[in-house]
Amino acid sequence: MRALLRYHVILLLRSQRWLPPSLLYAGLVAISLDGQSSLGSQLGWNAAVLVPTAAWLTRSLLVAEPPAARACLAAAKGVRRPQYAALAVPLAFALLLALLAAVPSVLVCPAPDEAGAVLLGGPAAGVVCALTGSALGAVGSPPLVRSTAGGAGVLVAGSVLLLVLTGSPANAAVRDAFASGAAEVRFPLLSLPGAVVLAVACWWVSARAAGRAGATAGGDPA
Repeated sequence: MRALLRYHVILLLRSQRWLPPSLLYAGLVAISLDGQSSLGSQLGWNAAVLVPTAAWLTRSLLVAEPPAARACLAAAKGVRRPQYAALAVPLAFALLLALLAAVPSVLVCPAPDEAGAVLLGGPAAGVVCALTGSALGAVGSPPLVRSTAGGAGVLVAGSVLLLVLTGSPANAAVRDAFASGAAEVRFPLLSLPGAVVLAVACWWVSARAAGRAGATAGGDPA
């Protein structure tokens, strides 16, 4: 598995497909750093924009691999394990972006009285949104959604819905992070396991679809 992860890291970096979603994230974070928002609100915003970013990163990597290279991986490692590795790398990249964005947020935003609790809840909200975006990217990318237009539609509509629907883990985590800017400090106790369950389910669906596609193409579905 380590070799698969290293392969997909190199593929993502060399393809430069990480640049557009990363620049989008950096731009959205930068325009919100006015020095007046509370730290909790800023970390909540950083987490919210991580949903479309993680989803875009996931699709960017899943469409970057040439069919011949995918066939070689399927023959050597099976179909599902490379799919899991291809989903794990963008998630790790999204978490790295969230960590980098937290540094200027802490430096620029006014520190609240309970800074320790906010610094715990804000990054936790980022983890929830990264997992939610990864789940969206898994179901909005090949082999489930192959067309570029279809994938873009799924990612855009899914990001909006996941951020505005009350039952979404991302929505709950962002609301908790914004509440951390007030007198009340909240940690996303329920949304964090919810996001984990959602990501695991969507990853499993994506890997299962990859296995079926590999079996149809004559590969090993294992």
